[in-house]
Amino acid sequence: MHKKKVVVVGAGITGLTVAYRLSKHEEEFEIVVFETDKQIGGKLKTSDFAGFLLDEGADAFLARTPWAVELFDEIGVSKEFVSPRARSASIWTNGSLIPLPSPNILGIPLYPDSKSSELLSTGDVQKIEQGGRPENAIENETDISIGSLVRNCVGDSVFELFVDPLLGGINAGNADAMSCETMAPQLLESARHKDGLVAALRETYEKSDPESPVFYSHPKGVGHIVERLAENVNGSIRKTESVLSIERFNEQWLVKTPDGSELADVVVVSTSAQDAANLFFSVSPSISTRLSEIEHASVSLVSFAYKASDITIPENESGFLVPRSSGLLMTACSFSGNKWTHLDDASLKLIRVSTGRIDDQRHEMLDDEELVGRLMDDLKTTLGINNHPLEFRINRWPKALAQFKVGHLQKMEDTISQLAVETPGIFISGSYHFGVGIPASIRSGNEAAAAVIEQFGKN
Repeated sequence: MHKKKVVVVGAGITGLTVAYRLSKHEEEFEIVVFETDKQIGGKLKTSDFAGFLLDEGADAFLARTPWAVELFDEIGVSKEFVSPRARSASIWTNGSLIPLPSPNILGIPLYPDSKSSELLSTGDVQKIEQGGRPENAIENETDISIGSLVRNCVGDSVFELFVDPLLGGINAGNADAMSCETMAPQLLESARHKDGLVAALRETYEKSDPESPVFYSHPKGVGHIVERLAENVNGSIRKTESVLSIERFNEQWLVKTPDGSELADVVVVSTSAQDAANLFFSVSPSISTRLSEIEHASVSLVSFAYKASDITIPENESGFLVPRSSGLLMTACSFSGNKWTHLDDASLKLIRVSTGRIDDQRHEMLDDEELVGRLMDDLKTTLGINNHPLEFRINRWPKALAQFKVGHLQKMEDTISQLAVETPGIFISGSYHFGVGIPASIRSGNEAAAAVIEQFGKN
């Protein structure tokens, strides 16, 4: 039987998922993966820092969604996972760190009796007490912004103090414009509960095991997980080889690289939306336009290593969030040693500071020295750190995080349907599809691989 030649463009977590799924059908598909970078993983990278293996981007993934857990079970790496030991966090507001509501779901307090309730308006506390019934009906809404939904059900102060810093921080976005269907479908479903949003979330919480992990990671970093996945791909992974263009060639596709061309029956583009848009420009200008319209935010992450005796950080907390109203450059701060046992050290404290939002790109205007200086000023303001770090590392991620506007998932479905008609044999997948994070990226890879198998596998 003649094997179908499949070219996967991009060796991030999504592209590797596609390649892995298809390599389970090795009698049907020959797989080649092209990766521009000298290493695989995309934004999931781990490197040596201050004597530790520290992630340069995401340092964990959700444990309570199926796609990542199932994949990592398959490749035998999940038994090595660890979960955060510190599960509480704070919010920087009014010049101090205040604990986030406990318990909460996606920043929404479930009960109005926590210390954080002192920060809320009287009306919003009453809304929580009464179950969070929406003031304006949403039964007929297929999608709505997170801001509209939360403000409608529990008020402005809950949204601005807790929900926007948390959910907006996940993809450096503005939750007032963010698709609820994409980023927080459980909120949309819960808001339709007869007793209200908070009442539904309480039911969910009371049925759950509060001790079950929310996040997982690996002691060697998430980059190690990516490497393990790549080891399970039965195909060729060509690093430092960019795809320049894709062209129709009879019933196949000609994939051009600086080193030559590859003739393929199937092409799966697993890159950023912008890179995908560039590749589609010649084969489908309309799809190229659709993909180019997806906005992305740039972020920077600076890791600091401090002598333990030089700083004091809150015990038993994973870090804190910073609302957009604070005026600070930082958006979040993570205490790595508090969060992960394998990064805990008696003599050294690791801190990761994030900056950048879709509507705040000040960090891009700063050179490295200015960026570090400004964030050290913020650490002085929030934690009282006056000493200089022993070491720091800057990771800039330009246009790294897709923004998911209301109606995003429907637009993606329409785009994929259009692809099937205009460019049969070309598929797309990536972190801009189902939402930000490792599980959503894997889900996108799963679906792209399933579509390839359905159309080009054995009948």
